[in-house]
Amino acid sequence: GILEKRRQLIRDELGKPDEGALFEIANRYALGHRRADQRGDYDPLFLDWIFWWFLATVELTNRLIAARK
Repeated sequence: GILEKRRQLIRDELGKPDEGALFEIANRYALGHRRADQRGDYDPLFLDWIFWWFLATVELTNRLIAARK
């Protein structure tokens, strides 16, 4: 997805530990890939929150890219 393509940007701006935490949530839980080894028992309230959190992260990367121009 878009955040995977911008992973290096996130790492450069936020640092490796924060970037790692962001992608650990995305990859450990069945949010994108839906693999058998991922957790998928979500409350709809969590799904709503995580959607907005990732959307805000996309917006953050949009602004970081714009600031570099």
